[in-house]
Amino acid sequence: MLTTKKRRVFPFTAVIGQEEMKLALLLNVIDPRIGGVMIMGDRGTGKSTTIRALADLLPAIDVVKDDPYNSSLVDPDLQSKEVLEKISQGENLESIQNKYQWLTCL
Repeated sequence: MLTTKKRRVFPFTAVIGQEEMKLALLLNVIDPRIGGVMIMGDRGTGKSTTIRALADLLPAIDVVKDDPYNSSLVDPDLQSKEVLEKISQGENLESIQNKYQWLTCL
């Protein structure tokens, strides 16, 4: 029997300092139309820890199945060009629930 070990996540509220980064991340969660947050900093400043902690708090979202951008099926402002084209051509798209995804580049 194969068991998976869930990664332990540091609580978002326990992150000390980095107030501008935390505010930017929270604003991006509130309004994804912001388009993302670029986080830069020295090693060991809590960048990945903070992102993982916030992502752990977020619920699953409805996204278009097999869309690499996690496009919304109902909100045109949150759809990729490809999804907009498929919808305009009358294609029926399937949605799935997906855990909120963050792209982390270190």
